[in-house]
Amino acid sequence: MSLKALFAILVLSAPALAAEPTDPVRDVMAVTENNWATDPAGYQALFTEDRLSRLFSADFQMRYAEAMKTPYAREAGSPFDYDVVTNAQDGCPLENVTISPPKPVDDDVFHVTVRFQMLACVGDAPEYQTYSTARFSMVEENGEARIDDIVAINPIGLMLSAKEQLQAVIDAGD
Repeated sequence: MSLKALFAILVLSAPALAAEPTDPVRDVMAVTENNWATDPAGYQALFTEDRLSRLFSADFQMRYAEAMKTPYAREAGSPFDYDVVTNAQDGCPLENVTISPPKPVDDDVFHVTVRFQMLACVGDAPEYQTYSTARFSMVEENGEARIDDIVAINPIGLMLSAKEQLQAVIDAGD
C-alpha cells in the first residue's frame, strides 16, 4: 500500500474534530464587537435564523420564536430593546475583551465568561474604566456546545438574563 493511500485511509477514518466549546461565544462576540464599533453601517442582527440554529440551544430557540410572535417583537423586529451581551443601548466600542475557558457548573451546563470595557472612550475617570461581564450558559446538544442563556452583568453587579427576558415577553404577550 502506498503512503498516499495509507494517509487517505487514516484521514477518512479519523473522527471529525469537534468545534471548541467557546466557538459559539466567539461568534456572538464577533458580532457584538462589530456592532459596538464606531462605524454603524456594518451593524448585524445577532439573532438571525442562521445564528439561532447554529449557536443557540433548542430551548433558547423555542423561547425566541415564541417571543417573536408577540405584537411588540413583530413591530420592533426583536423581543429585545437592548444589546443582550452588553445590557446597554449606548456605549463605546468594546475594549479589552477576554473570553474565559469553559467552567463546568454541573453535568449538563458550563459557563464561558466574557469581560470587556464598554465606556472607556468616554473618559479616563474610574467609572468609565470599569468592566462589564457577559456569562454564557452553555449546554451540549447533539455533540455541539450551544448557548442556552446570556446573563449580562454590569459593573455594579446588576444581572439580566436574556432567557428570562424572552420569557417575560412571552408572558406579557404584547
